Amino acid sequence: MAYSDKLRSERLLRSWTQKDVADRINLPDARTVGRWERGITFPSPYYCRELVRVFEKSIEELELIKQPQNLLVTESPLSEAFNKLPANFGFFVGRRKEVADASTLLQQANVRLLTLLGSGGIGKTRLGIEVARQARDYFEDGICYIPLTALRDPAEVLPAIATMLGIQGTFSHAPEKQVKAFLHKKKILLLLDNFEHLTNAAHLIEELLQDCPHIKVLVTSRHVLQLGIEHTFSVPPLSLPDLKALPIPENLMQYPAIALFVQYVRIHNFTFKITDDNARAIAELCVHLDGLPLAIELAAARIRLFSPQTLLARFLQDQQVLKSELSSIPERHRTLYYTIQWSYDLLNEPEQWLFRHLSLFIGGLSIATIEAFFVDIMPASSAMIIEIVSSLFNKSLLQRSEEEHGEPRFFMLETIRTYTLNCLQKKGEIEEHRRVYALYYLALVEQAAPFLKKTQQMVWLAKMDQELDNIRAALQWLIERKETDLALRFAEAFGKFCGLRGYWHEEQRLLDATLQLPPTQEQELRGKVLRRAGHLAYRLRRMAQARTLLEQSVACSRKTGDWQNLVGALNSLAWVFYRQNELDVAQDMLEECVAVSSFTNDSWVRANALESLGRFMHYQGQLDEAYTLLQESVEIARSSLDKESLARILTTLVNLEVSRGNKDQAMELAQESFLLARELNTRPLIALTLGTLGTVAFMQGDYTLAQQHFEDRSAIAEELGDLPAIAHIKLELADIALATKNLMWVAQLVKENYELVKNLDDASDPIMVQSILGDLNYLDNDFVQATEFYRKGLQHYNASVDKRKAGRCLMGLARVSLAHDIPERATYLLGAATSYLKPYDMYPMQSTDFQQTIERLHTLLDKADFARVWLEGSTASLEQVLQYM
Repeated sequence: MAYSDKLRSERLLRSWTQKDVADRINLPDARTVGRWERGITFPSPYYCRELVRVFEKSIEELELIKQPQNLLVTESPLSEAFNKLPANFGFFVGRRKEVADASTLLQQANVRLLTLLGSGGIGKTRLGIEVARQARDYFEDGICYIPLTALRDPAEVLPAIATMLGIQGTFSHAPEKQVKAFLHKKKILLLLDNFEHLTNAAHLIEELLQDCPHIKVLVTSRHVLQLGIEHTFSVPPLSLPDLKALPIPENLMQYPAIALFVQYVRIHNFTFKITDDNARAIAELCVHLDGLPLAIELAAARIRLFSPQTLLARFLQDQQVLKSELSSIPERHRTLYYTIQWSYDLLNEPEQWLFRHLSLFIGGLSIATIEAFFVDIMPASSAMIIEIVSSLFNKSLLQRSEEEHGEPRFFMLETIRTYTLNCLQKKGEIEEHRRVYALYYLALVEQAAPFLKKTQQMVWLAKMDQELDNIRAALQWLIERKETDLALRFAEAFGKFCGLRGYWHEEQRLLDATLQLPPTQEQELRGKVLRRAGHLAYRLRRMAQARTLLEQSVACSRKTGDWQNLVGALNSLAWVFYRQNELDVAQDMLEECVAVSSFTNDSWVRANALESLGRFMHYQGQLDEAYTLLQESVEIARSSLDKESLARILTTLVNLEVSRGNKDQAMELAQESFLLARELNTRPLIALTLGTLGTVAFMQGDYTLAQQHFEDRSAIAEELGDLPAIAHIKLELADIALATKNLMWVAQLVKENYELVKNLDDASDPIMVQSILGDLNYLDNDFVQATEFYRKGLQHYNASVDKRKAGRCLMGLARVSLAHDIPERATYLLGAATSYLKPYDMYPMQSTDFQQTIERLHTLLDKADFARVWLEGSTASLEQVLQYM
């Protein structure tokens, strides 16, 4: 994080505005804080000290140090200590003994899992945060707070942990492996907040603790986890006065429940005091609220409307009605549940209507969204809707969070949202308005889809990120209601976003569910969804499924005349055929893509069709044809200002420039591509561009930098569950290990690659694996084994395999022959190798070995014999070479 990002994140954790910060440090103009956060200016030494004081963080923690500019790669956030705790989570009153006791228990060596138990609204979250804060020094790798309230599926717990640890986008394959790998050597505290509805995931936490020996877990929950390793700590209500022996008003503040009530009232009335007239009413009110902090907070908000005496009277009058309606609810929950209903009953009818319907939204919504959604379904003007939202916010029924660009979002506490959803259900309004809700988010994703290919990509990605939970819920509702046409529209529009963010596994589940809905007459739309599903299957190396889906998509597109979709479907299908070694079919399809794209009038379609054929030509060794195609593709992407396509197409051009021997040009293009990906902040694209940076660094002989880039790419691939990419990176790292003579690491990486690909369809690279194992055994002077591996590698060679890999095996066999003192065979094989592996395709260590081998052969053979044998080898087919041996 840059210092400006850190300052902003610390401010938002405390729910402070820029003006709040300015007031705390006596800064005349609050806009200066914004300039610091955006990196436009840097705070003076005086204000640096003031920022350290108000945030209670060191200069280093706030990163108030000028950073070098224009760095290509920032340090991975995974290497930083975590201190992810909400800085301002309401008032924290009393609880000194509870904090001390729980902290002591947590720090005992035999306590790995500590659960803070208590009913809803009792203050478990605030206590957990304070206990974690007190224990911060004990955990050298930090503390991470993971809110679980919004989760509905136990399977979402580990992805939520991964997300808060900075492993983003893990709605995907085997998140437990990613989390365990990340935490294995760390001494860190995980604070899992609100676990009670996810107890079926308890065994996952137990496994996490078993596999990560240095971590501890602090849980807040209404229910025990029922694990053998679990220690529990019961969170009591705030202490209350004895109504039978009530102290004088001046002494009531010694009771935390009373003190909390008064503090909340003083937010709105700073002159409020406990007097002889109101003392008993306040005490009785807090007692009837059971000393529950959430109930007290909501009750205190009503003091703006009523005196404590009137408030108590209203509360007592309605309490018996609540109990009679909710007799099935446990006794300890009734007062909290009533507090919510009681607040609801104080609203007027328009407020109640909007309050109920706001509960449809997950994670909150902006004023603009509220206006857009409700203006057509609520009999009220925009101005009135805003007034009602303001009223709900003032009555503590809505909370506010400040988001990107300063636009606030309003949300409900989950306890309140559950209550209001129940009200919506009782009124018979939920189904009708869930449909409106689903249609609203369908309109949003359809509005966003075209912009995800244009200059406003970043703006619309941010909007989609913000509304992601609602988008998911809307699509899921359409699927559950078997709304086939609407679900198809939704899935198609949502696909580009999922691809950019790397939500491949999640999207595949949604697409599979959508395609299983009852069929309709809408063939064009179905063809689009089939294309997307087929592309994902190919991306995840499920070739049989990919071929079936894509062939269906091609058929639909030809039938309906959807040429844009036809290009996309043929493009992906061509690569399926390529993987299956049907090169002629693949080339025909890619050439058809380019031809059809010319009359689609879609620059995105055209640029991607050209890139795909250019990549194919590169793989076939037709470098000039590939260069012409890729240059046109890049030109179109630049002119259309499509940064995502440009960054991706540039990675293909980088690899081509490496093959053409233009390594400096390749590095320049790789850096441009990486910076574009960082600007867009799309993880899959960042990973792709890191791979090209690693490739160029490797070819330039900078093995340390190459390793860093490949490992950074691997980290992102693990977050995304991209197993084919992880497997490929293992082999790239193995090449680095060979170049640096780290033979034990080579063997480990090849083994890890095997474990990854053995259960995947067509994710292996056998010729690459065999050549690496051949090189490993050659360096270990086991020439017999080396020969065997090189031969096996050549047996896997076919037209769809990168020719350079065959050249590498032949070069290895040449070196083995030279080691066996058979110079003629070595010369023949080395000549054959150069038909596949050109000198500019070699990384520096490889090139050095090549030159040294040639020099040695020149000393063993006369010039004429060398030339004759070399020519024979360089003109021989692979079959002739194998027969020669």
